[in-house]
Amino acid sequence: MLTRTAPEKSLTWIAIFVSVTLFNAGLLWWFHDRTWWGPDDGQLAHVAERLLQGEVLHRDIQDVRPGYVNFINAAALYLFGPSLLSLRYPLALIALAQSAFIFFLFRSHGAMLAGALSLGSVTLGVLHYINPNHHWYALFFTILLICHLIWTPRTSRWYVPVAGLLIVTIGLLRHLTGAFVGMGTLAFLLLEESNQHTGLFAWREHWLARLLCGLMLTLLSLYLWRSTDFLAFLMFGLWPVGLLAWQLTATTVSNTRALSIVGDLCLGMGIGALPLLAYHLANGSLGAMIDDNFLRALDMLNWSAIKKFNYWMLPFSGAIEFSQNPGIFSLMNALYFLALPLLGALNGVILFQVVRRRTLHISLALPILAAFYSLVSLFLQIPAYLYLTAILPITGSLWMLVELKPSWKPSMCAVLMGLSVVSIAFQAGEPSSRSIMDHIRAGKATLLDSRGQLSKVDLWINENSLEAYKKVSHLIEKETNPGDYLFAIPNNAELYFMTERRNPFRFFSTDHGVLNEREVQHVIQRLEELRPRIITFSPKDTRNTPHSLAIMDHVREYSELLSQDSFFEVYLYGEKNGTTKNIASLTR
Repeated sequence: MLTRTAPEKSLTWIAIFVSVTLFNAGLLWWFHDRTWWGPDDGQLAHVAERLLQGEVLHRDIQDVRPGYVNFINAAALYLFGPSLLSLRYPLALIALAQSAFIFFLFRSHGAMLAGALSLGSVTLGVLHYINPNHHWYALFFTILLICHLIWTPRTSRWYVPVAGLLIVTIGLLRHLTGAFVGMGTLAFLLLEESNQHTGLFAWREHWLARLLCGLMLTLLSLYLWRSTDFLAFLMFGLWPVGLLAWQLTATTVSNTRALSIVGDLCLGMGIGALPLLAYHLANGSLGAMIDDNFLRALDMLNWSAIKKFNYWMLPFSGAIEFSQNPGIFSLMNALYFLALPLLGALNGVILFQVVRRRTLHISLALPILAAFYSLVSLFLQIPAYLYLTAILPITGSLWMLVELKPSWKPSMCAVLMGLSVVSIAFQAGEPSSRSIMDHIRAGKATLLDSRGQLSKVDLWINENSLEAYKKVSHLIEKETNPGDYLFAIPNNAELYFMTERRNPFRFFSTDHGVLNEREVQHVIQRLEELRPRIITFSPKDTRNTPHSLAIMDHVREYSELLSQDSFFEVYLYGEKNGTTKNIASLTR
């Protein structure tokens, strides 16, 4: 009997794995060229293209991202050609690989549940914001780290150093995410060590582990106090803070062991940082990297865009839409947006019960890292940032629930499939520029193929965006030649990439590149020296600052308005006498 059922079970999970993987591949292929967010896609392509042209990251090109994602995107442009579409291929590949890792994490809990989670990793993730940014790569390496912590024997000499290597890789994709994952990993390692050595110890024998927990608790609390509201804190921030607070009083890791864990993590992190460190030392760009990645990046916390929306509005808006337009589709969308913001809290509540009561003898790497990684969603409270993290709190919750309530597996699969169906039917592949109520309403936007209409884009985008970019590209190409200077204010690097015009500055966005009055004057002086014939301005862009508006005051004074619509104002710079006089005085 045993020899008959084993092959049957093997065939079942193989069939489900192959079916789900093929279905995920089909979804990724269908959606990989759907929609864009022009400024974000443009930033990534612009920096990658300049790297391929021989410029040095941070020395010649400013970016608040640490760097690894730019080299991935540069490789994609080199391999697949100069198009925004090229950047999507590596992204689709890691999303498919990630779905396979999640399947094998849950394979022992049943092929149906593993398949539903594998599908959910795609339908509740990258399909909603298929932009080749650092977040998706950081998520991929975080899932690799979780697999390593669960699958690799803890007795391995390289168990902790490899974890450190993966942490620094995540940090060199996005430093804030790396900090969250690093805290979560250290908290997990200390918890595992405490569980292995229970008992009463004198304070002097384990003060170092408690000091580490206290430092992490302090830093995380300061960040959350500075960057989020109370309700979002309850959804996402309470759980990692609570875990660290509990560990501060309960950890029993010896000083020697705590020091060994930190030392091994630092060893792995040092190895992982070597390639990028060597690059900056060889090119003399280390100081500029520190300025870009830390000093200027801190200014992002002051973005006005961050404060304009809160997650509690999603279920509230869903309830309003259902009350005004009752129906099955409205109800499904309302329930969908009720569930998404609460995933982090679900994972946190279950984790608290498991940790405090020590009711499960399984690795908690997945739910603990899910609790810390979910903090990524707090940076910008919009639906896209929920999708950046959604799969981890889902998998973290189910990782514990299948042990606590095995009989719930069919219900878990049904809920997961329901979320995936709503996601594919109403949310995936929709323009990022949609309003919140457009997200809530059960409708799909009409997308048009930009091939043959916009150079180097090759994506399906919404009609308004297509027409606006066609218009501004035509004006730029009419008034300038390839290789001429163009200046896009505050944040439209896609125009440099699409029209093959040069950026006069190291920065691509004024909110990072111009932080004070002295830098405003430097920009104005540079404009007067180089005289880019076309300057574009996006007045509704949330990245406008008093400094970008001050630059525009100068531009308007010395320019002729060539075109104006809801997307762009286009100016012919130097068409008024004042600019000519200023330039003449500079040359003297």
